[in-house]
Amino acid sequence: MTIVRAQSPFRWLRRLLLLLGILTVLAIVVLLAAFQFGRTDRASTDDGGLETQDTDPDAVTAGQGFEYTQVIEGRKVFRLRADRSQQDRRDNAFLDTVVLDIYREDGETYTITSRRAEVNQKTWAARLEGDVVISGWDDLVLEARELKLIDGGQILESVGAVEFRYPPDLVGRATELFMDRRSDMITLKEGVHLRNLPSAEIPIRLDCQRLSFRREEGVVRALDDVFLRYGPQELRARFLTLVLEEGEETKLRSLRARWEVSGTMRGLDEGEGDLERVDFSASFLELEPNENRPEARRIRLEGEAGQPASIQVVDASGLARRLTGDILQTQMLASGPLQIVEGFGDPLVLDEYLDFPEPFHLRQACGKRAVARFLPDGTVSRVNFEQQVELRSEELQLSGGDRANLNLEDGKLQIEGAAVQLFSERGDLVAPKFVYTRETGFIRAEGGVRASLQRDAMSSLTSTPFGQGRGPIRVESHEAFFTDAPRTFSFRGQVRAWQAQNLILADQLRGDESAQELAASGAVKTVWVSDPGSGVGEEPIEVTAARLSYRRAESLLVYSDDVQVLQADRSLECQELTVELDPAGSRRPGSPAARRMTCHGGVEMRDPVARRQISGDTAVYTLASEQIEIFGDTVKLVDQQKNTLTGRYLVYDLNEGTVQLQSRRPGTGSAGGR
Repeated sequence: MTIVRAQSPFRWLRRLLLLLGILTVLAIVVLLAAFQFGRTDRASTDDGGLETQDTDPDAVTAGQGFEYTQVIEGRKVFRLRADRSQQDRRDNAFLDTVVLDIYREDGETYTITSRRAEVNQKTWAARLEGDVVISGWDDLVLEARELKLIDGGQILESVGAVEFRYPPDLVGRATELFMDRRSDMITLKEGVHLRNLPSAEIPIRLDCQRLSFRREEGVVRALDDVFLRYGPQELRARFLTLVLEEGEETKLRSLRARWEVSGTMRGLDEGEGDLERVDFSASFLELEPNENRPEARRIRLEGEAGQPASIQVVDASGLARRLTGDILQTQMLASGPLQIVEGFGDPLVLDEYLDFPEPFHLRQACGKRAVARFLPDGTVSRVNFEQQVELRSEELQLSGGDRANLNLEDGKLQIEGAAVQLFSERGDLVAPKFVYTRETGFIRAEGGVRASLQRDAMSSLTSTPFGQGRGPIRVESHEAFFTDAPRTFSFRGQVRAWQAQNLILADQLRGDESAQELAASGAVKTVWVSDPGSGVGEEPIEVTAARLSYRRAESLLVYSDDVQVLQADRSLECQELTVELDPAGSRRPGSPAARRMTCHGGVEMRDPVARRQISGDTAVYTLASEQIEIFGDTVKLVDQQKNTLTGRYLVYDLNEGTVQLQSRRPGTGSAGGR
């Protein structure tokens, strides 16, 4: 964000202070002039210079063309002139068409004019009325209908509105002006407006209901309905305080605003994606300016119950990010743009949404402390959260983090904690660390993962015998990965996935929901139980192998390398096992997911209960009939008496416990033996 700059960023403040400061001198000089007028007027009467007014019984003297110059130590202090003068017996002095020139030590002169002036020399009360104009001091011009000095000359007060202008472009007005010399306080009341003309290079505007300046403290205060604009920057509050550097009335040390504070900082577009504006609100604001520059160096915002502090950054596309908390502190670069925003709160919330008339919320993050960093163009680059971190979006929710890093440039976030929880449409995960990339939907969980996943989120697994149970799929592993395009999942490191009694153990488990493929590798072990009432034995089927793969389109599970199948006390070993499943979408309640299992290469079957051992080349296990067929060039059966029989085809009926051994496989020749 580039802020509009000016060579004299606080010149408008200097003009305002000149206006207020000149009124202090005015009160003193008017009284002194009136006192000197009284002395001079009496002296003139003794000399016969003035005439007695017969028409006014209270009048003592009257005259035309009054003029008096006050000189101290050879230097002119002021000169008082009037077209007509009069003094009554009550010590009231009256002047018409008054011109008061006040000479400054630097040689400059300013002038006060009015149509009339009245001074009481006992009470030091005075009044200038009728087109009162103060001009000449640094080109400042003040106009009022009437100015009064009361309470022994300690108070200066206007009757009616006052207006002022300061060339080339500053103008202002107030309904009432009030000055108390005892407290050195000058106040503008009831509708104070200060601004420059439309032709000005930098728009300036200050509106409030009450404006006061205490010279000794160097403090300017604005109260009620305060609106301050400098260039494109705006500030609103109920109470505003400008603290000036001691002895330097044109140098701002800090700006403080209280109660219902809000405002906007705007920049100039210099390229695509530049910051459009920064909005802020708070109960209290403190601004520390850059020296001799209009940009703030540091801003502190504080909230209270019902009004937390907030900073909202909106870019040219309408994407808005708002940080809300108890305390927000900003740091700016010397050139003006935001550099860092640090926040504290319980909670501290970051909202991301589209800045439409009806905001469209995208994401939210919260914690107790955060630091936001900005790019040179003013857009948010990175946000770090700490303590009780939560992240929410339409796609997922993360909670329980101790710290989080949101990289908004590349759309990545990282969250860590003892037990971070992730909730999404796929299911719930718990892990010490998550990394998420918004564009691809990529999620990585590390450090020990526990997952409870919806069946629809793992349809490549639930379409296998491992997903025959009810409820979610539960998974434990060292780490996990999820992507949206394509829709995949992957678990690594001592993977344990289960649903009811069905189980998969592996070093790695991967699934592609788009292609409906599943794969496991590294010490794979699976266990599944057939559906009750399917007619298949209810003993779990356990398979171990080096690898497992599944493609739903083929309805086929494939185990490879050192395969072993266990059911009850029986075992079947081979090099590759294929499991034929019910075609996708054809399963009915009570029907088995697996129809037939075929073992290839070096088949060994052992039945320790029946004390039988069988070997061959291929084995086919039909689950519905609970029969195993074993065939090959040589099928060998060793029974409980250690007798050895050979053939080429064997049928093992698991229900009956009977064995048929034949010399040929049916359909290839006559039967051999038994």
